Amino acid sequence: MARVPPMGWMSWGYYLCGDNCEEHPEKCLDENLILSIADTFYTEGYQEAGYEYIIIDDCWSERKRDKHGRLVADKKRFPHGMKYIADYIHAKGLKFGMYTNVGNVTCMFYPGSRNHFGIDAMTFAEWGVDYLKVDGCYATESFLNTAYIKLGHYLNKTERPIVYSCSWPYYIEFIHNHQPDYDKVQSTCNLWRNYHDVVTSWAALKNIIRHYKDGYSELSKYHGPGHWNDPDMLIFGTEVLKEGQSRVQLAVYVMLSAPLLLSCDLSKITDYEKKLLLNLDLIAVGQDPLGIMAQPYDLPNSITLWVKPHLPMKGDKYLSYSFALVNLEETDATVSFTPRLYGLDSQDGYTMMDIFSGTYLRNITLVDSITVTVPLQDVIMYTFYAL
Repeated sequence: MARVPPMGWMSWGYYLCGDNCEEHPEKCLDENLILSIADTFYTEGYQEAGYEYIIIDDCWSERKRDKHGRLVADKKRFPHGMKYIADYIHAKGLKFGMYTNVGNVTCMFYPGSRNHFGIDAMTFAEWGVDYLKVDGCYATESFLNTAYIKLGHYLNKTERPIVYSCSWPYYIEFIHNHQPDYDKVQSTCNLWRNYHDVVTSWAALKNIIRHYKDGYSELSKYHGPGHWNDPDMLIFGTEVLKEGQSRVQLAVYVMLSAPLLLSCDLSKITDYEKKLLLNLDLIAVGQDPLGIMAQPYDLPNSITLWVKPHLPMKGDKYLSYSFALVNLEETDATVSFTPRLYGLDSQDGYTMMDIFSGTYLRNITLVDSITVTVPLQDVIMYTFYAL
């Protein structure tokens, strides 16, 4: 499962609990919203670009299970039930995701899956769920370290392919203040949250980027096809990012081979944001089948250079490389770098493409140095293809 990082839309970041539709209809998490996301993905080019999962987060159920111990969708907000929604999404060639929590209740105090792992796994499978986000609120450390494994076992017993998204390492590290056992996490989960929830601010985004930069040597060891570090959702469509800042989030996420999950009212995505989200050269870097997490290097003037090898290859020897020069600071910065020092080794040289414009700039040799000015709170991104 998840041989490339999942792409799609998730309700939580923008709609949050979304269960008070009478007072806040603009933030209503209901059937109409989910079907509209499927329609937009299908008609506006998102599906063709790779965005395929539509995921309902917390607060989707009734407050109590039925007499058979099964979870029940909120009857007012999801009157046709979850199987209906899954069938609608599947008919468009898209995939359906849902949410639960390993504890007794979810983070927002809806029914959790503790003591119901088997019946819940079967319920999700019967409904046609393709992706399950599993939170870890209100659970002890010892329970977390067994519960995710047990729930994964029950998901596998259903024999339905369900991408398993875990919050396990986040709770171990930031709630219980211990080091996660990433060997177990990687062998259990397809992707995992290991840092705080993103909020709609540039400051939060910078903290996420710095976390993955600082943690690269540890986190990269467990990252690859079928098992991904998840830095949380994109904050496009929320009117908080300037164009350069939006380039930074998407560039760093594709360099990390991170999941790309939108969370917004899709009608509020700007024309420029949509152009970025549908930039197939950019998406190809993030969806590269090798799934290598980019390595960060410190350059002068507070520039971070992220370097990612990926396909296509020249013959069976020379990989392509993408370089993202990221400036999180308040001033423009000029730096020089020599690509050969970061892995490029084809004696015939490379051709250099600007990812954001899609234009080929020039050919370079292994001795060439490149000087570039990175605007404040922005990124410049190149891909080098072996000649």
